[in-house]
Amino acid sequence: MDRQGESGPDRTGGWDTRFEREALPHLDAVYHFARGLARSAVRAEDLVQDTYLQAFSKFDTYEAGTNCKAWLFRICKNLYIDRFRAERRRPPHQEFGPVEPLRHDTDRGTRELERRGIDDESIFLDLFGDEVNRFLQELPDEFRRALLLCDLEGLTYQEIANVLDVPIGTVRSRISRGRSILREKLEDYADDLGFGVAPTNELEMDDE
Repeated sequence: MDRQGESGPDRTGGWDTRFEREALPHLDAVYHFARGLARSAVRAEDLVQDTYLQAFSKFDTYEAGTNCKAWLFRICKNLYIDRFRAERRRPPHQEFGPVEPLRHDTDRGTRELERRGIDDESIFLDLFGDEVNRFLQELPDEFRRALLLCDLEGLTYQEIANVLDVPIGTVRSRISRGRSILREKLEDYADDLGFGVAPTNELEMDDE
């Protein structure tokens, strides 16, 4: 039985099988991307469900042989933006209102990273995995989306540009600034814990 009705797209020629083969393997990746956007497990699950419903109904627009994961991310991102705009038009609600991104002086973060460093970044990922995730959620939306697609989902800069509808130069800039903010937050967090990640030349400057 055609779940979309008589006006729905033609499901002949192995449509369902092809959708299962090409789209379903990316279900976990789409969920992680949706979770990064929505910052809520429940809302992410709803977003993923709607993403796959829309993807199935529009699967005739997907070009075989291209990156299906990037295509799904694009649908997910557009649905998220539509919901965010709809929520902004509604009166604020204490429990379900949209989460506003934290403001951050990214120029200061860039300057700080020019004189500060992390001796072994892998150590930070091992020690502070939970903090990395928390700081990632605190990033402004444009930086967080780019980092999620690049560092967690492994998309190329061009694929990210296609998903986000921005020039590739903007993608490079957002990823660079996002990473800078994350590293600064991690360094400050490590300093607070007494890990002492500042390089020797900085310590010498402080003594002068």
